[in-house]
Amino acid sequence: MSEETSKISKDVETRKVQRLGSSSLFITLPKKWINKWEIKPGDKIIMEISEDGTLRLIAEKIKLNSNKRSIKIDIDSYKQPISNSIPCLYSLGYDEIVFESKKNIDHKEIEDAINLSKQLVGIEIAEVTENRVKLECLLDTEKIGVESLLRRILNIVAKKVDDIIAVLKGNSPSDVQTNAEDLRRVYLMLLRRSIGGKYNSERDTIRNFIISVNSSILMRIYYVIQKIFSIISTDPSILADQQIKQALLDTFQKVNDLFDEIIMTILFPSVKRITNGYNLLSQVKQIVGQSNINNLLLKNYIEDLISMLEEALSNSSCSLFLEETPWIERNLS
Repeated sequence: MSEETSKISKDVETRKVQRLGSSSLFITLPKKWINKWEIKPGDKIIMEISEDGTLRLIAEKIKLNSNKRSIKIDIDSYKQPISNSIPCLYSLGYDEIVFESKKNIDHKEIEDAINLSKQLVGIEIAEVTENRVKLECLLDTEKIGVESLLRRILNIVAKKVDDIIAVLKGNSPSDVQTNAEDLRRVYLMLLRRSIGGKYNSERDTIRNFIISVNSSILMRIYYVIQKIFSIISTDPSILADQQIKQALLDTFQKVNDLFDEIIMTILFPSVKRITNGYNLLSQVKQIVGQSNINNLLLKNYIEDLISMLEEALSNSSCSLFLEETPWIERNLS
């Protein structure tokens, strides 16, 4: 059982649009809202315009001083280890997470929760008693740039591809090594920003959904690339066959270029980026199809990689239809 401690009630009012001067229209703000939030002349109001006709007004000082998101879990009813739920609640944007039990909480569970909190950015154990554990997240979701987090994930994955390219060229992999824990840490930060954001327009909500799905695909891609790196590094027959080695080199150089198009298409959608992405994907498929890779496990991993890249590119291309362009006409009635 869970109890979210901040509940939102809605009051609905109807207001007439009035004219101001010869060309301006205006409506007055509800007195109840003004009094509750102490709105004064000169205060800034944030206006979010949605494509479904919704206009949302947020007082800037309310946004800056928004109440914390809190959740309390009855672990006797939850019947799962505390550490299983912490990444979920962190990603969903909760600032205060409380676990309570009528019985004493097992010390191993508390220890696991403490260790897990050290692996997440901005969260810490604030209180521990025999039957209660409270975590607080000091990470301000609104100040985290989605673009920078996406690029960090891209850099970690692309670095692993660079290691494959280095081995194929007879060079040593980079001395600067990142691991799955680093990637997961950034991934959960990105989920917290995209899923747990408190103030998102409809357009941003959809884009953040695409980002969340594709960041999950990039996680899977990273693990597949690790397997590919391990096979290429340990199978001398691959490096001995010049034709296969060149085919793999061409493939992974284009894969890195394709990563860029997948990420940039989400952030800055354009027909040109999508076209470039699908051209690169087609070239990768052609190179792999014409190569005679004898290592079946390697071949299967590369086919999985191509499939995931195609899925991610398809998802990213949806971002184009969130843009305002003269060649798109919407009818949402």
